Amino acid sequence: MEQGIYELPLNERLRTFMRIEFLFSRLTNFSNSKDRWEVRTTVHTLLEIYTILARTDVRREVLADLDRYIIQMQRFQSMPDADNEMATNLLEDLNIIKDRMLNLGTGYLHPLRDDDYISALLHRHTLPGGKAEFDMPRYKFWLEGDPKTLKEDLNGWINIIKPICGGIEKLMWIIRESSEPIGTVATSGQYNHQIGKTAQISLIRVFIENSSVYPEISGGRHMIAIRFLERDKDGRFIQTEENIEFKLYLC
Repeated sequence: MEQGIYELPLNERLRTFMRIEFLFSRLTNFSNSKDRWEVRTTVHTLLEIYTILARTDVRREVLADLDRYIIQMQRFQSMPDADNEMATNLLEDLNIIKDRMLNLGTGYLHPLRDDDYISALLHRHTLPGGKAEFDMPRYKFWLEGDPKTLKEDLNGWINIIKPICGGIEKLMWIIRESSEPIGTVATSGQYNHQIGKTAQISLIRVFIENSSVYPEISGGRHMIAIRFLERDKDGRFIQTEENIEFKLYLC
């Protein structure tokens, strides 16, 4: 996420997407490292993503959203003032992602679930310190073993979840690009915004250049409330009394 942007998803589907997006970003950041501790972080993150994907039918939700945006882009192409090149490129991307998702099949997580290493790690994943070296000598052996084998194993595991994570990244890009910024001011650090009855908002984004405060965002079906907090001399976070300029995106 860009610096200075704070977000709040307004439904559980988007919360799940954004958790996976966050974790996949962390995974890709560490996945090329040769440092043992960073490899541990990569594996731990992979297990977190697996846990979310195994708990809910994310694949079905991603496919449903892809179909919805494909239909929207097809309708957009027929409009007289449409940017046909943009729509065509986006449609092509969405259809490619959809084909990859369909090719995954419903049992796409089975290779991870059935992998000896991953299965053993999952059993101790929720236990604090459960992957310590004395608990899992085989894991230590793998981490200190042949770097080529380690890299091949990691890439194989990551490639299993990459199509669905890539699909989520594309959907989140579309959602974020669906809104133009509203320049506004939080008077004495407080801002309220009423949502129209027909508006369909799934994501609130706040962009702020003032690095001395951060927004606390809450939202429902009809109202958004944003208050900006700063740190006082005692280290506590309190609502600022300043007027704060910011940009609001309702996606």
